[in-house]
Amino acid sequence: MNFLSINEFIQGSTQTYLDPGSGSMLIQIVLAALLGAGVAIRIFWRNIKAFFTGKKASEGESKDPTGVVDDDPTSLPSDPTSARE
Repeated sequence: MNFLSINEFIQGSTQTYLDPGSGSMLIQIVLAALLGAGVAIRIFWRNIKAFFTGKKASEGESKDPTGVVDDDPTSLPSDPTSARE
């Protein structure tokens, strides 16, 4: 074994290349992980809080944060004539 092959064995391949788009992809992965963790914490907040406080999470009061809101002020009325009155 000569010096070059030992050096290449220790340091790995000498012709490595990091694509410029890799940094952007790594930033997107980190942001997606942070936002995903935020959504998971928001959905399970009552259970997380109950775990640390030692109290039981109330099952009856829990609402689905991803559920559809019935009283949406931006929705159009079902009867178009009622909006004119």
